[in-house]
Amino acid sequence: MSDNLRGAAWILASCAAATAMMIGVRGASATLHPLQIVFCRFLVGFLLVLPFMLSRGGELMATRRMPLLVLRGILGFIAVSLGFYCVSVLPLVTAAVLFFTAPLFVTLLAMPLLGERADWRRMVATLCGFLGTVVVLGLDPGGFHPAMLVAVGAAVIFAFSLIIGKTLAATERPVTIMFYFSVVTMVASAAPAALVWQTPNSNETVLLTVVGVFAAGRVYFDIRGYAAGEAGFVAPFGYFRIILVGAAGYLVFAEVPTANALVGAAIIIVSTLYIAEREARRGRTGAQM
Repeated sequence: MSDNLRGAAWILASCAAATAMMIGVRGASATLHPLQIVFCRFLVGFLLVLPFMLSRGGELMATRRMPLLVLRGILGFIAVSLGFYCVSVLPLVTAAVLFFTAPLFVTLLAMPLLGERADWRRMVATLCGFLGTVVVLGLDPGGFHPAMLVAVGAAVIFAFSLIIGKTLAATERPVTIMFYFSVVTMVASAAPAALVWQTPNSNETVLLTVVGVFAAGRVYFDIRGYAAGEAGFVAPFGYFRIILVGAAGYLVFAEVPTANALVGAAIIIVSTLYIAEREARRGRTGAQM
């Protein structure tokens, strides 16, 4: 199997893990507050990464960029909290499509924050992506839910987190970034969770474990996927998540995707794929120069 195909396989595994996580969030939110689910998600992530960090004798914990690491963790906590709330009240496919607007916001934010330049083709593609977002939100007030705007807000905050992550990656090890993200998010989510905490029963404990394990698995699979294959090749496979989430919403929760969600998803996918292709082409050109 080629490196690109191996990378694509990891990304498909990430899609499956993300879908399982969303099913777990929806199931657990029927009886538990989303903030409690958020804390358990981060707690499991921390417990999974801690043994690896300790086995290295703490050498990977050294960093000179603690403020940025803390800021990224806080933003991650806010984005996940908003995202889990949206998953608990919106159709799964609608929430998933709106979360996919994050790369569009990264394109806009990278210009003022990272000094990146975007040509007119990339800007047109970005604007088309936002048009797709408007389609998902719906022109019919009867089909609009305020949580749709919350989902877009979660995507914006996540985009800021991605920008910070890109900055940190220039000097910090990936495992160091992951460790401090786990610590900060767990600590930040503890107090809000305590305010709404209720002792979970056996079924709820299983669902919370599913959320935490598959959320951590999704992050790991993404890392392996992008490490194995070219970003321009493996990135499009991430959109398989929308298909899986749509199928899960229908089979598990009897949710039928709206026409707005399907049309808007198509527009957003085409737009972000074009942006990804332009980035990959620019990367190949730069490597040859």
